[in-house]
Amino acid sequence: MYRGQTRLASADDIQALRLQDEITALETRLQDMGEDGDCAYERAMSRLYTDMVAERKRDLAALTAVPRR
Repeated sequence: MYRGQTRLASADDIQALRLQDEITALETRLQDMGEDGDCAYERAMSRLYTDMVAERKRDLAALTAVPRR
């Protein structure tokens, strides 16, 4: 590619960026809250966020495993 030329982002690229942003936001929230939590609500939210991070990482891995055209 020549300097100054850019490639349009594909739908997969946009989806991957969105998933990476979600993972970062969830992991940041987990760090802020602490994984142990001070009460049952926080512990439940920690488990939920942990599950959501794992789900997003699986989605991202599946998306990036698809061969490019």
